[in-house]
Amino acid sequence: MGTDRWPHEQIHSVALRYIRKHTLNEAEWRFTTIDALGQRLARIVQLDPVERAIVTCFVDAQRWYVMTSSRVFGVLQGSRFNCSPLDVRQWRWGDFKHGGRSEVQTATLALANGTHMRVPYETGPAAMGPIYYERFWSIKYPVLDKLE
Repeated sequence: MGTDRWPHEQIHSVALRYIRKHTLNEAEWRFTTIDALGQRLARIVQLDPVERAIVTCFVDAQRWYVMTSSRVFGVLQGSRFNCSPLDVRQWRWGDFKHGGRSEVQTATLALANGTHMRVPYETGPAAMGPIYYERFWSIKYPVLDKLE
């Protein structure tokens, strides 16, 4: 589907509703933001005009990600990553609870082409942002035309 027909607004709306239903204490998250790039990422990230940020995380210049209405991209220790969430076959989060503490952990995304991407993320309650972004693509996206 071309970007002119891709349902960015609908994905954004449904995903945010779904993620916010499952997250707590957003104001206490250290690095993760929902529905915004945040000041530091806004300086270094260029989204396509119709693309919408859903979950973002900026730890430092070497550890950040942006999960949007059409892709997951960012940097981990100097290595850039970029893929469509539809190409991810498995998301491995490791110890995302971390005793409720906010620390930085690395998730591994296994792609359909056999490659793997490593993505930094904030543990504790903030981990529910990217985890429910993942769940949106496997549970809600397949029935998106029936939702709203």
